[in-house]
Amino acid sequence: MNIGIFTYGTRGDLQPYVALALGLIEKGHKVTISATEDFKEFVEGFGVNFQPLWGNAEMMMNSTEGQRILQTENPIKLMKYYFKVIHDNRASLRKTYFEAISKVDFIIANTMTLPIVSAIAEKQNKKVALTYFMPPVVPTKEFPLAEFDLFNFPWYNKLTYRIALSFFWSFIKKDTLEYREELGLPKLKESLITYLNKQKILDLYCLSPTLIPQPKDWESHHKITGFINIDKDKREGHFLDQTTKELTQWLSNGHRPIYMGFGSNGIGNPEKFSKILMEVIEKTDERILFSTGWSKFDNLPNHKNLFVTKYVNHESILPHCKLGIFHGGAGTLATMLRHNLPVIIVSFYTDQPTWGKIVERKKVGAHIPVKSLTSEKLISAIQKVQTDEINHNVSIVGKQIKLENGLERAIIEIENYFDTNINC
Repeated sequence: MNIGIFTYGTRGDLQPYVALALGLIEKGHKVTISATEDFKEFVEGFGVNFQPLWGNAEMMMNSTEGQRILQTENPIKLMKYYFKVIHDNRASLRKTYFEAISKVDFIIANTMTLPIVSAIAEKQNKKVALTYFMPPVVPTKEFPLAEFDLFNFPWYNKLTYRIALSFFWSFIKKDTLEYREELGLPKLKESLITYLNKQKILDLYCLSPTLIPQPKDWESHHKITGFINIDKDKREGHFLDQTTKELTQWLSNGHRPIYMGFGSNGIGNPEKFSKILMEVIEKTDERILFSTGWSKFDNLPNHKNLFVTKYVNHESILPHCKLGIFHGGAGTLATMLRHNLPVIIVSFYTDQPTWGKIVERKKVGAHIPVKSLTSEKLISAIQKVQTDEINHNVSIVGKQIKLENGLERAIIEIENYFDTNINC
């Protein structure tokens, strides 16, 4: 099969798709990943074909307006900014999507690409499988959407998902309808998600059923398959993920450190964060390995117990760490738990607060929304997650995640779905 994978967002959004692409390639399929052009080097470093989409995700986040929005620490304003950028550049973006989709026979896509990908796929009569690395938004009676977990009874639970889907449709409706009209497609009489769901499109949530069990009232095309991660050997062989001699030496010259990193999340108030980091180092005996990711800092403290780098290879580094502090991305969470690390989620936006609630409910870590982050709260959380109870729970959950074979299950579902549609 000639398969195109489409994603638009941060490195955390992209990385699980590299794992999926590598798994599909090993099964004999031709796979191309399409993402913003700044990820070309990263993807091709794994030997995966890359077709660029318009835009540069890191520049978008670090632009003057992007930084201004990040400083508000307001997830709604950040989402509005994201969709505004997409809207303002929709002509260029649509052109690159159309070119990429025209070169493949089957499509794997995520939520943020749906308004454009679904229209082109329908126009070109190509099948789409949807994949997600976030908590499900498929309505169920069993539990509410985490953002609305004030109550838990059947009719209320289903209502919370309808509210969220309606909110999402309000962001994408105008551009979705405009592009469908441009392509000569019928006008939608319902939301895009409802329209696609009626077609029974394969809908995979690539996350751990240990953390989120699959609801019994879902239809059969909705599935929770398990986390998917890039194989350790492939990550260690990737040219962008080599551990420096300086870091190796620092790790060996003291007790196990705390890993801290917020990936592609831009830290909107670096001065506040630098002060918090310094206070934690001064008030505790903890060593901290800080991965800055996309964030820019001018005044990080200089201290023997702090090592600063842009990126690290999680598979190589985390076994040397005692716990992880991060933004709450699903991929990083999976990696932390597989390495038996208690976690502290400092959530910024989208699904991150939900993962924060889940790790607290499962008693494998702690959660602090970034807006309320202080050095006192962070120090308290560091102490809290190093108890015997938390470590015991983490070891159990980590073992279960290792046994889930999420990548294999996702590939089987995708192959069966596309094979079925070939034969129809």
